[in-house]
Amino acid sequence: MNDYRIHLRRDQVLMAEINVSQARYVEMTRELRQRFPAEDGFSLHIERRRELRRILEQGPEGLRLLGIEYRHEEVPEHA
Repeated sequence: MNDYRIHLRRDQVLMAEINVSQARYVEMTRELRQRFPAEDGFSLHIERRRELRRILEQGPEGLRLLGIEYRHEEVPEHA
């Protein structure tokens, strides 16, 4: 599953970092752009987090998830 990390900046200073599920991404970016307009010096920098691989362990009790590695990709401005 993909989710998103949104950095809200004002005059290139990080103000907030928000993790957003894929289901709420469009709604959240629309809301942030309305509340924090570019005309006031705000900008959004968005990264998509994709699952790269899962680290598993097999033992007597079965398979166990040890961790997940992610890759972050920058989302273009217009998206």
